Amino acid sequence: MTGILMALYYSPSPDHAYDSVSYINNQAAMGNFIRGLHHWGASAMVVLVVLHMLRIIIMGAYKYPREVTWFVGVVLFVIVMAFGFTGYLLPWDEKAYWATTVGTNMAGTVPVIGGWILILLRGGTELGAVTLTRFYALHVLVLPMIALMFVAAHLYLVVRLGISAPPEKIESRKQSVTPDDGRRAA
Repeated sequence: MTGILMALYYSPSPDHAYDSVSYINNQAAMGNFIRGLHHWGASAMVVLVVLHMLRIIIMGAYKYPREVTWFVGVVLFVIVMAFGFTGYLLPWDEKAYWATTVGTNMAGTVPVIGGWILILLRGGTELGAVTLTRFYALHVLVLPMIALMFVAAHLYLVVRLGISAPPEKIESRKQSVTPDDGRRAA
């Protein structure tokens, strides 16, 4: 919701991006609050996704029969990171510019395909108008659609396969089943 409200005022061009963010912060009705909510909500999302994945690892919920659920969750984690990476450039200030330069340079160090990834991300050899437009389109159009599809798949798998019980509960269930007829001991 906050992203939609900010998109009403944002202009994804190098000439106007910084000014439009400044307008959102200083002149739009509740703009500073909405932008802050978007920023801190995004940061909280990253932390919560990491904590959720740690819980899944600790509980062993990535094992059979939930391997596909785990894989879809890992893809969702990558999508959340992509949201953060693409959104960081959008204010088009010096901090965002240099952070994106470093981030894309890191992607460019991947063996064999690094140069191709670098050109794909930047839309050329340097950061510029094409990069900003590309990151904006990814952030507000492509990533949300992909995220919705994977969230729907993840929820479907969780409902279909159920949630995983803590390891100690599984052990106690195994011990309470009698070997004779498979029913729980009274």
